[in-house]
Amino acid sequence: MSLVLFHQTLLVLLVSILVASTCLSAYLVSRRKILLYAFVGFLFYFFDIAYVFQDEYHLLIGGDPGLYLVIRSLVVVVTGAGSLTALWWALCEKLGVSSRRLRIVPAVVFVVASFAMLTLPEGGMQRFLFYSVRAAYGLWMLAYLVYAYFTTKNEMVRSVVSQRWLFFGALLLLDLAVIAEDWACFIVIDASFIELGPITLSTERNYAEEAAMLVVAFVAFRGASRTLALRFERPPHGGVVRQSENFDDILRQYSYEHSLSDRERQVLVMVLEGKDNQNIASELSLALSTVKVHVHNILQKTKNANRQELIQDVWRLM
Repeated sequence: MSLVLFHQTLLVLLVSILVASTCLSAYLVSRRKILLYAFVGFLFYFFDIAYVFQDEYHLLIGGDPGLYLVIRSLVVVVTGAGSLTALWWALCEKLGVSSRRLRIVPAVVFVVASFAMLTLPEGGMQRFLFYSVRAAYGLWMLAYLVYAYFTTKNEMVRSVVSQRWLFFGALLLLDLAVIAEDWACFIVIDASFIELGPITLSTERNYAEEAAMLVVAFVAFRGASRTLALRFERPPHGGVVRQSENFDDILRQYSYEHSLSDRERQVLVMVLEGKDNQNIASELSLALSTVKVHVHNILQKTKNANRQELIQDVWRLM
């Protein structure tokens, strides 16, 4: 491994573990599942990249290349399934996908397809098809995102896609670059290593994929750090105020998922602000008994026992 690639590998490892630890910290204080999935995804990707050093060790000590390639491929399947499925589940959480089948089937297809590619005759085409399964998983996520955008009636989902079109567009281009890079390495060049002057590139690594993961890492780190900053500024002991940039979007999503009426959503906002029933009745010019009914209906629809549980339930989406 050249000095340039050595430091580039260390950078990717550092970013992966930094983002993973930040997402874990944010999850522990907010209990948002999307952050837990992001943590798991980047943890698996850390080991995916770290195994590059095992490749270097194998080259130094020698050994059966066929056996090592099988072991290396199994590791790629495990780390790829872990990182990509975790990111798929994070996307499902963001889009409000609750179907277990929809969450699990893509992972099963990925594992089965990967092992199926390993049964093909060894060669450049086999390696290309094997690694293309990873790229196909990424394309599946983006394709489902487009499908959800055009078919959903949930404005929150449409907002997620429309506000981040540049991010998803960059991922699409990088995913296509992943396939092009694998084609060039395994089909056109068909070599284990590529010499570019003083730099030696391994065809078992995909640098476009690493660039794509760095883009995802930036977005995940920004979201997790905002959660930590928000929690530091106002812990959820009292009311939740409009400090989050996407508070209105979160409120619309929460109201949509629990079928809250417009009036119930107004009452919910005031509950989150820590106001009691009397203050809510005064501000909305409603009878106290009417407010009590609205609060009761909100708790029933959201399946929370009291106001504190309701506040914590909404806070998990922040």
